[in-house]
Amino acid sequence: MSLGLYSQYTPDSKFYREDQFFIGSTYFIQTEKIDEFKQNGFSGNFQVGFIRDLPLNKNSTKALGIGFGYERNYFTSNIQPAEQNERIDYRIIVSRFLESKNKITFSSISLPIEYRWRKSSIDKYKFWRIYSGFKIKKNFSLKSNPSYGSDTVIKDFNDWTSSIYINAGYNTWNISLEYDLNPIIEDKKTINGDNLNISFLRLGLIFYFL
Repeated sequence: MSLGLYSQYTPDSKFYREDQFFIGSTYFIQTEKIDEFKQNGFSGNFQVGFIRDLPLNKNSTKALGIGFGYERNYFTSNIQPAEQNERIDYRIIVSRFLESKNKITFSSISLPIEYRWRKSSIDKYKFWRIYSGFKIKKNFSLKSNPSYGSDTVIKDFNDWTSSIYINAGYNTWNISLEYDLNPIIEDKKTINGDNLNISFLRLGLIFYFL
């Protein structure tokens, strides 16, 4: 979503920049199949950051964007990590009477690099855009907050992950679709022996403003 779209420009009447702050929120869909797995409640993130715009043509309708952002992530499901003998065991909680809502939270620093196409001009502030790119993320310790039992800090995770994404929209409304290229938790097994890889498809809205 784009708020107050006013471009930075030079004396050249066709050249301008779209340096932008961004803010957004996405909903997470677990992409790996896990037996008896269920997402319960909201799973998603809040993100904020800045994109530096580097035009690639004279009228600035094509550009390269390089940015820096912060993400706060929440994953709620019936996966319950528990610390046993200095290791983390993962259980899939299945109950006919009590819905299990186990929340895993973590923060990430993101470094997006994107190709930007838009129908804007130096004096046209309502336009179509398609911004597609690649993110590198530095992830910080995961914290599990279960429906019952004690909180657990998960230290065995991928501290560096990556994703591909596309943000597209007109004027203020921009849909964001992002796909993780590698899991945040990888090559683990539940206590029943099922493979456990946690990675996401993310769908939501993103807003750009200057």
